[in-house]
Amino acid sequence: MLKGIRNTFFENRFYIAFYISVVSHITFIIYSFNHSDSIYQKTLCGPPWIYVIEEEKQLSFEMSLGKNFGESGSSDPSEESNENKEEGEGEGKEGFSKGKYKGSQWEDLVQNLEGTSNLRKQFRNDYDQINENSGVADSYIKRHRDFEDIIVKDVLPTLKNIRDPFKVDIDSAEDNLYLHKERNRIIEEFRKGEESTSPITMKLSKEGDLPPKSPLTMPKEDRTKYLDRTLKQKKEKQLDEFISRFMGYDPNKGDLNLFVRDLYYENLQRLAYPFSNDMSYFAIDYFQENLNKEDFLRQMMAALSAQLGTNTGTEILFTIENIYYIQGKALEQYFRVRDYLKNSTPDQRQTLRYETLRQVELKYKKLLQDKKIFNGMDAEDAYVKKRIDILDTLIKNTPKHYRAKDGIFEKAKILWEHGQWKQDSKLQSDALKLWYQIPKIPNNGDFLNKEAFETIQLLLREMGDPNEATVLPSQTKNQIEYTLRMRNEEAMSKKKLREDRLLWPKSK
Repeated sequence: MLKGIRNTFFENRFYIAFYISVVSHITFIIYSFNHSDSIYQKTLCGPPWIYVIEEEKQLSFEMSLGKNFGESGSSDPSEESNENKEEGEGEGKEGFSKGKYKGSQWEDLVQNLEGTSNLRKQFRNDYDQINENSGVADSYIKRHRDFEDIIVKDVLPTLKNIRDPFKVDIDSAEDNLYLHKERNRIIEEFRKGEESTSPITMKLSKEGDLPPKSPLTMPKEDRTKYLDRTLKQKKEKQLDEFISRFMGYDPNKGDLNLFVRDLYYENLQRLAYPFSNDMSYFAIDYFQENLNKEDFLRQMMAALSAQLGTNTGTEILFTIENIYYIQGKALEQYFRVRDYLKNSTPDQRQTLRYETLRQVELKYKKLLQDKKIFNGMDAEDAYVKKRIDILDTLIKNTPKHYRAKDGIFEKAKILWEHGQWKQDSKLQSDALKLWYQIPKIPNNGDFLNKEAFETIQLLLREMGDPNEATVLPSQTKNQIEYTLRMRNEEAMSKKKLREDRLLWPKSK
């Protein structure tokens, strides 16, 4: 019998050893767990007291420009540790930790967030010197204005790269979008007073990895209903919804290209109305509308890097060129603001408008000096050059001449108006040569400037189609200028009526 037990044990020795091992390990784990100070204590092959307990540190990926890697501040970890231990360091609004941004590219942002958190309590937000006969609805005059964001965010997002070739902007668009989203994340966390927002991640896919895209079918009537419904939403929300729902469709077939155009010109490009002799009101509203274009610029520039050479990419380029045009006008307001600040009264300096404009003027002062833009003329030259670069990119890359006629017309318009402004006949002669090219371009897509072009074509034909602007009489030049100025008058009138009806209704 003993021999039989021994044989059985021998034959099953591996199963018995496995069973004993499992029971022993379970017993050991339970023992270690019960004797640990925390359920999160790491115990491997011994009790917790034989291990050195190291404070856990959260590792994060940060793209930094300017202040890291020894350019400023100290690289000594002990110095950084001592700084973070200073009284109050590391705590921002409520539960927001600002210490981790010290020495990074976001340090100024956090300081601006702190400085503007009580802005409305420190300065008056009154409505004096209102022109009662302005025709502007009271709902517009007293609308909510994002004074804090005008200071903290970027009302001149095109200024930093204004001297760079447009190709550089396209190549850096993904990085700029990442930084834009990261900045917005920090702003959101600060204002919520907590750090619960997920880190920004950007997933990039190669074109070959993506499934075939279907065409978007959405006629004008349906697009109008959608845009009317979403018009009152914040522009960032409108854009996020649009991108998530529609930008995955085919960029060449269907209605996506037309929808991108309608989204920008009907919903995201808004009108600013003057209603006071005090220019600070209009300057604030103009900066507000430029602020609201920042998100579109960053998102669509990143989309352009993948959609260049498509119909949708062409429409994106038209919208970006328009943003640069409006940004140039915003700089005109900036230089007017400088004069306003110099000549302001003590009473005006106590207003929220004055303080907002003062901080905006200070924010861009050094950057403008670095870009060698000292007045409105410098700004005009820089932005005209960039807009022509954008249109050259459009004309070169648009597929099968899609809206090439509009691209050439817009470039000629810029040259003509800039030549008129600078009294440079060569620029206007270059504009004439471009207009003469348009009839030779195949028709593909809309030609939105068709009526204006036909008027200019008739005027030039009456003069014998000259190649040099110097032979044109002043009357013809004035007629061309008037045609260019009034070409969008009907569209702007319809736009105003729509915004008044949906956004700024007048009280009955």
